[in-house]
Amino acid sequence: MRHRWRVGMGAALMLGGGGCALPSQAPQYAEVAANLRDAAIRPPHSIGPDEPMAAALDPAPAPPGLVGPRPVDDFIRRALAENRTVQAAYYNVMAQKHRIPQVTSLEDPVVSNTIYPSGSNGLQTAAGYVPWNVLVAQQFPWFGTLALRGEAAEQDVKVALAELATAQLDVVEAVKRAYADLYANERSAVILGQNRALVEDFIEIARIQYESGQTSQQDVLSAEVALADLDREFVGIRQGIESARADLAALMHVTPEAPLQTTLDPPAGDVPGQVDRLYRLAVASRPELRGRLAAVARDAAAVELAKKRSAPNVTLGFNYGLVSEDDALAPMANGNDNLGVFVGFNLPIYRRKVDGAILEAQARAVADAKLYDAERDGVYRELKDLLSRARAQRETLDLFRASILPRARDALDIALADYQAGGVDFLTLISAWREVLQIELQVALFEAELVKSVASLERAVGLQLRDHPPAPGAEHLPVGGSPDEAPPPPPGSGVGPGTEEDRVGDR
Repeated sequence: MRHRWRVGMGAALMLGGGGCALPSQAPQYAEVAANLRDAAIRPPHSIGPDEPMAAALDPAPAPPGLVGPRPVDDFIRRALAENRTVQAAYYNVMAQKHRIPQVTSLEDPVVSNTIYPSGSNGLQTAAGYVPWNVLVAQQFPWFGTLALRGEAAEQDVKVALAELATAQLDVVEAVKRAYADLYANERSAVILGQNRALVEDFIEIARIQYESGQTSQQDVLSAEVALADLDREFVGIRQGIESARADLAALMHVTPEAPLQTTLDPPAGDVPGQVDRLYRLAVASRPELRGRLAAVARDAAAVELAKKRSAPNVTLGFNYGLVSEDDALAPMANGNDNLGVFVGFNLPIYRRKVDGAILEAQARAVADAKLYDAERDGVYRELKDLLSRARAQRETLDLFRASILPRARDALDIALADYQAGGVDFLTLISAWREVLQIELQVALFEAELVKSVASLERAVGLQLRDHPPAPGAEHLPVGGSPDEAPPPPPGSGVGPGTEEDRVGDR
């Protein structure tokens, strides 16, 4: 029968419309899906040490470019490219960017199909029997709503970009600090090795003095005890080297067994002398502050969006009804199909709900503005504390290098000459030597601590200070050693010139 065919056609249309909601996967996302299976999905249970997946989840071995003595720049580049926290922040930015086309698009249109299986219980009109009726409707938000949604989503992207830059700066600081720790321990190992050779000379001198009858065997035994004590200190230094290597390896996502080494060059850095300039640089560059500003802008858009809720959303629709002369009750039915359009809208009459949404958005905007002020105040305090610490370490290091260490070495030379001449006992010689040893170890430690303080200071400002030198003639306190060059940042590193948006786009 004719109406049965038309009923079947209507059912097929309804089912076909449902099938349209399942499009085939876009080809550009096929590779992403494959990478998710290989790189992102982790088993939900523990893995035994003998299972193949256990080795697959291990950190990668150190690449050849990181083997042997390497400058800190090489480690920074690797960490910015492979650190998993940085990568997670990067993909969070990508996720936020993909929200923009979602919130700026219209809601899905609604398709409705009403089927009347028989004429006895179907819709009858003067034109005839209606076996099925199709309705297509689309909702349109009030003018400017979609643009405001996009603006808020764009500010969310900027917040995520600030979080990415924060993660990158954290990694750069952590690499510099771990590198400084590794340098201090490696330098201490060199100092202990040099002093071990010196103590061996002391043992030989004591034996000569003993054999010539100028001293007792106690001097030889004391020198041998001093040598054993050096070997004991070597144990702690080797443990410090392994710990610093493990810290660096974790930041670069390589195995902790990687034989990472520093160049053993004296660390370099600059202690700036203009704290007011640091305040201004931090306000302009620190990503946490820029993220707070983006949050304030997002909240401003949210306030406008809340105000839009007082205006109605308009729904436009099209209606088509198939009309059949079969089973029609009216003998003069002409079978003309029904066509119609309709307009609908919601009525935002509950003012308490609308006003509450506006007040909520305004309160969040004020809260984020206050958080910006609190963040800025915290940055000022942190900068003042770090700068004071770096200056104190700089002055202490200068004092050790210019005065304390040279005088201690002179005292050791005099004690050694006097001991050989029989003017002082061996205890005086050993005491003078231990004083020099401890000062040399302290100098290596102060060098590392100064580099760590400068790294933290740059992290607090939010940029590399050597990329923004002070004005000519301004006070600037150089640290001993040749200044290292700024590492050329990889795409999306967040270090160096350019905005976060540019860096993420390059990556």
